Amino acid sequence: MPIATAGAQQVQAGTLTCRGGPDTGFILGAVTNLDCVLQADSAPDGHYVAGIPNLGIFIGEQEVALTWKVMAPVPWLGLDQLAGSYIHASGAGDNVLSGGTNPPITLHPLNEDAFSSPPVKIESLEIRSMDH
Repeated sequence: MPIATAGAQQVQAGTLTCRGGPDTGFILGAVTNLDCVLQADSAPDGHYVAGIPNLGIFIGEQEVALTWKVMAPVPWLGLDQLAGSYIHASGAGDNVLSGGTNPPITLHPLNEDAFSSPPVKIESLEIRSMDH
């Protein structure tokens, strides 16, 4: 079902799952980096790193799992189109982020109740492609 955001119709272009923990997450200064996979129909998985300003938890001791519906004006994304800076979408629910490069992309928690364990609130993140 399309979702209207910022005056444009958006459809689900995939699912972004980010994980970090004792084996995959790492902290670099005030930023926590998580390994992410973009899964989309009829496309190979895309691999990314999400840099999130300090989550306030020690990522090395706990598993963090975040999953978003990736909403875009088209049902597919080209290589690196997910990369970019995302910020909290004003007027949207917790952990809804918008940004990217072009076209604009919105990330909606797949299931707000089970968005993360331990619970976190994300105001911004930077996504970088690992497929190069």
